[in-house]
Amino acid sequence: MSAILTPFQRIKFRNSFILVLQVGLGVLFVYASLDKIWNPGLFAKAISNYRLLPLPLLHAAAIILPWIELLCGLALIVNCYPRAANALICSMLLVFTLAIVIAIVQGFDFNCGCITVSNGGTSIGTLKVLQNIGLIGISGLLEYRFRLASDS
Repeated sequence: MSAILTPFQRIKFRNSFILVLQVGLGVLFVYASLDKIWNPGLFAKAISNYRLLPLPLLHAAAIILPWIELLCGLALIVNCYPRAANALICSMLLVFTLAIVIAIVQGFDFNCGCITVSNGGTSIGTLKVLQNIGLIGISGLLEYRFRLASDS
């Protein structure tokens, strides 16, 4: 493909690809936040399954985290403070992935509360860890491109 495209076209294609990844990650986080915002009790139950947070922090996390996901997702979509939004998303993904790995090691099996908290959702497991690692990779690629853009 690189022999077919001119250097200018390759740069334009790469920039378009990065934009698709940025908007896609934003849309995913907006979508994931909505069910949690509408069902904070179910989200609190999903968080409690991990057995990592004390009760007062659990309720605060169930209320605050979805709104952070929503704001960060929207920021990526509209390209408003995208580096900050991406850094928060990557940080959340790292914490979420670590929590899933800890739960797997402890032998737990429950709805992860990642994308949806109602209608069953996705169970924790190796596939969920791999999906999160892929999202962390996308976030890392976005950060790399943000740095390149700010250096030029």
